[in-house]
Amino acid sequence: MASVRRAVVAVYFEKYATLILNFVTIYVSSRLLTPNEIGAAFLGASLVALAEGLRDFGVTNYIVNAEKLSKDEIRTSFTMMLAVAIALTAAFVATAGLYADFAHEPRLEAFIRTVAFGYLFSSIGSPIVALLRRDLKFWNIAAINLGSAVVGNITTIALVMMGVGYMSFAWGSLSYPLSTFVFAVLMRPDLSIFRIEFTKWREILAFGGFNTATGLLNSLSDVIPAFVLGRASGSTDVGLYSRARQVTEMPSRLVLSAISAVALPGFAAHARTGRPLKDPYLKAAAGLTAFHWPGLAMVILFAYPLVHTMLGPQWDTSIPLVQVMAAGMMLYFPVPLMFPALVAAGGIRDTAKAWLISLPITSLIMILAAQHGPLALALSIFATMPVQAGAGLWFLMRRLNLSAGEYLRALVPSAIATMATSLGPLTVIGLNGFDMNITLFQAILGGGLGAVLWFLAMGWTRHPFAAELAFVLGKAQALAPVCLRAPIDRIQRFMGEHAEQGLTPASGQTDSEI
Repeated sequence: MASVRRAVVAVYFEKYATLILNFVTIYVSSRLLTPNEIGAAFLGASLVALAEGLRDFGVTNYIVNAEKLSKDEIRTSFTMMLAVAIALTAAFVATAGLYADFAHEPRLEAFIRTVAFGYLFSSIGSPIVALLRRDLKFWNIAAINLGSAVVGNITTIALVMMGVGYMSFAWGSLSYPLSTFVFAVLMRPDLSIFRIEFTKWREILAFGGFNTATGLLNSLSDVIPAFVLGRASGSTDVGLYSRARQVTEMPSRLVLSAISAVALPGFAAHARTGRPLKDPYLKAAAGLTAFHWPGLAMVILFAYPLVHTMLGPQWDTSIPLVQVMAAGMMLYFPVPLMFPALVAAGGIRDTAKAWLISLPITSLIMILAAQHGPLALALSIFATMPVQAGAGLWFLMRRLNLSAGEYLRALVPSAIATMATSLGPLTVIGLNGFDMNITLFQAILGGGLGAVLWFLAMGWTRHPFAAELAFVLGKAQALAPVCLRAPIDRIQRFMGEHAEQGLTPASGQTDSEI
């Protein structure tokens, strides 16, 4: 548990810092660029994101998940990633004009050709980051990612302020993998892994094939709605949709990306001991929903001050989109943990099967919805998310020997914590005459009250994550002044000191728990 705690702290530190940087970029670009320009950039970024699964080719997850890993296998992984990166870069450069013509957006040609060269730098930096993930060296990864985020966001903001327009995002996107490559080599300067090698390429190809199929299908679910909406309604509606999505995802992205980053290495380390994954998975699901659901509830209730603060009052038409998306995204919670849990449990093929089952259905729903504008596309989440999550859960629950009753019972404390958290914002909105168009100061008051109620609900329900809160309070107690130690001790006991003991594994098993 100790190593996973350190990993989670490192990832959260990185994600919080990156969240602030991203917020600044969104704040500046939303005020200096039009929805039409932002929509054009989002369409280009969506196409490039579609190839992310191909670019990685499952190699990084192979490095993290392999039971034993030799240097020859690492070199083979690098060789395969480099070959795929060269092919993708050449393909995008050659076909960018065709995609721009098909999307009726000529600005995409220059955007795609610029961003495509980032694949070459990613093929060098990604193996190093994967090795650090395998060793749970998340502070090193945090330094690499945070440094890259600083470079990428500063590049984007500077170019936006210089009047470069939508291409600011292209150059910012290119600077990210370039800086990741530089920082990764500085962090782990073992250049001996960068040699052409083909040892065990069949094993890597077998694993990577299913991993790539999963990644590609996952990316399709993001690209299809944006592309169809762009063709049906134009780049302006795509800009409104993309910004609403960014506002919706910003609070939850912190939770989802942090837990997802730690989940596969943690599950894989646990699985290598030969123990069942069911209990660690349920604890991880409870921890994810303890933050994900209350965060989305806050987004729904504070949509007005969030949009006004992040984007500006000129983006008011995106507020209903934000509220609908946030409500629909509450159904997304099983998805981030399904892939790492299935891979660690030996179900890499199941991930591809789940996407093959769900993607045709969800794609058809999104294509039909996108024809009627961004609000209809946002509402389609309520239909697509249950299909997507249900297909994956069917395979996962069979792998983990997990019943629906066990799953639902694990989520009850998070549901109670979410309802308790919502009382804070609802109180402020009620005092405002039930008008949700509240000020930022009122939102801060309501959010603070909601956070207190969330904390109390975590202790009252003896939420599995309450043990982690008690652990943090114990560390704070040791550093606090003498006059504060007694109150902190009482709060720690309320959170359930005994709960941590219940979560602590037997000797010799500590570091592999998640």
